[in-house]
Amino acid sequence: MSRKRPSRKVRVEFRQNRQVRRRADDWTQRFRADQERLEDVQTSESVRAKGDLSRKRTVIVGDDDQRVVDEALWRPGRVTKVHGLFVYVTDDEGRAWECTVRRVLRTLLIQTRAPVMVGDRVWLSDQARVHDGRPVGVIERVEPRTTTLSRRDIRRREHAIVANAEQLLAVVSVAQPRLRPHLVDRYIVAALKGGLQPILCFNKMDLAAADSPAETEDAEEEADGANAGLSVHDIVAEFRSLGYRCLCTSVVSGAGLDELREVLRGRLTVLSGQSGVGKSSLLNAVQPGLQLPTASVSAENEKGRHTTTLAELMPLDFGGFVIDTPGIRAFDLWAVAPGELEACFVEFLPYIAQCRFNNCLHRGEEGCAVGAAVAAGAISARRYFSYLKMLTEV
Repeated sequence: MSRKRPSRKVRVEFRQNRQVRRRADDWTQRFRADQERLEDVQTSESVRAKGDLSRKRTVIVGDDDQRVVDEALWRPGRVTKVHGLFVYVTDDEGRAWECTVRRVLRTLLIQTRAPVMVGDRVWLSDQARVHDGRPVGVIERVEPRTTTLSRRDIRRREHAIVANAEQLLAVVSVAQPRLRPHLVDRYIVAALKGGLQPILCFNKMDLAAADSPAETEDAEEEADGANAGLSVHDIVAEFRSLGYRCLCTSVVSGAGLDELREVLRGRLTVLSGQSGVGKSSLLNAVQPGLQLPTASVSAENEKGRHTTTLAELMPLDFGGFVIDTPGIRAFDLWAVAPGELEACFVEFLPYIAQCRFNNCLHRGEEGCAVGAAVAAGAISARRYFSYLKMLTEV
């Protein structure tokens, strides 16, 4: 973070005031006072805002378009939580700060990404002297991100979840609520798109019967028979055959918890999953001192209740950090182009180059090698129909 960067100047617009600018409606007075001044109306009056409503500010940025900071005056830290307009940061000395974001910085970043999110490396200025010594600061700069995890929200906009995590631990339950294989596929694609390593955690294995079925997502999958005859253990074996690391855990029996600790040790990991799959329970089990709130799953609809309301970064006693995220009901992909999606299905890769057409999307085109591999049983029918469903979504 101390490397030198060449700097340059950019112009940043200030936020426009919400009230409508009122024109100086005094033309009659001008006419009566001075006939010659009436001739200057066109130059003195303008429909376009001037002055404080249209000002711009010059900001010094580096070659990465981020504000250049004075490292001698400002201190580095990592964002641990974002709550409304307040951003909570822990500096490199372990001190916790309550911060706001410099308006000009928010204006610079809002064009292309969320201004600040959990996991960001930031520089903050110390404002404790004007807050009775309390550790209050202002975020002056956000370092470029190495990875991001995002999804599409209900308004079809980007919902950025975390930044700079090394791996995504996708937690799913095999029962209460039932396993949804297509949701697991979405987690994998989102992780690969954001540059994270996907790790799959199948929780509540103590509730899994030997022949417990995976959930059918919708009528289309049911008609295609994508999940027909597949048990939970079949789904786990399928993902392992594709090279993904799969953990089978149970807080009740303690199964898989030692392996989970090794996966989390020394890494920055984000946990994501539906409400009620047991993310907080797993973290409490691997580090009891966290004491995260938990809740039971509804017996009627097998849906969990939200106990984690904000994404929060927490240190682990045995090394590493975890980011516990709020439970979600759906995980819609963000900014995945149709041509990118095929590369996120690793079993497609040996066949893509053999397709007759370079722009083949593998949905029934003539000479599609991927479709032929599905028909021959070389590619899982369940995964193929999951790909087709995602293709219509993106």
